[in-house]
Amino acid sequence: MTQVLSLILGKIKQPKVIAEVIGGILLGPTAFGRIPGFTEHVFPADSIPYLTLVANIGLCLFLFLVGLEIDGEIVKRNFRLSVIIALAGMALPFGLGAALSVPLYHTFIPATVKFTNFMLFTGVAYSITAFPVLCRILTELKLLDTTVGIVVLSAGVGNDVVGWVLLALSVALVNAGSGLTALWILLICVAWALFLLLFVKRIMYWLARKTGSIENGPTVFFMTATILLLFGSAFFTDVIGVSANLPACRS
Repeated sequence: MTQVLSLILGKIKQPKVIAEVIGGILLGPTAFGRIPGFTEHVFPADSIPYLTLVANIGLCLFLFLVGLEIDGEIVKRNFRLSVIIALAGMALPFGLGAALSVPLYHTFIPATVKFTNFMLFTGVAYSITAFPVLCRILTELKLLDTTVGIVVLSAGVGNDVVGWVLLALSVALVNAGSGLTALWILLICVAWALFLLLFVKRIMYWLARKTGSIENGPTVFFMTATILLLFGSAFFTDVIGVSANLPACRS
């Protein structure tokens, strides 16, 4: 499906990832899923956990490779610009989502749901960036190692972190929980990032020197330790409620 769509969309200069997104929509319940027996035979319920696991592993590995391509010095030089773009990229969609929530609430949502909770959820849903899709587009357009690509990628990371925290806040409010849950998640996420950058980074550098990975390229042992750190970081952030794909790039 995606290969056929990429041949068509390639004629109008669209990245292949767009074909994958549209292909996923067509193969889902929106289109082909309405055909009787299609989902039960092509995507049986027992296969979904395995497909999800393989997809998450591939996504974490891909975003890890994206992180390897990022030049930290460029990120530092464009930090202020990235923050401004991230805030602007969230503020406008959030405002539009909040405005759209008014007619949606009065038309489709029962009165048992608080309007403020629904408005927050709708605004966040419109604000979150499809970060893996953004990475794929930058990679296919060969913009990943440019200043524009780094700025956009940095803004996308900030957008995703704030978006997931706001989503956690909306879920906490709906479940009659405390808004402190979202703040707690944000603080843990920041603490984990600092732990990786300040402590784990030095340990990995020491391990690279001890195994000769700096002079002769990464050894199998060093690569194993790196991959274990990658998936451990992804697992940890997934447990605390943040997307497992973010630390893949950060690690």
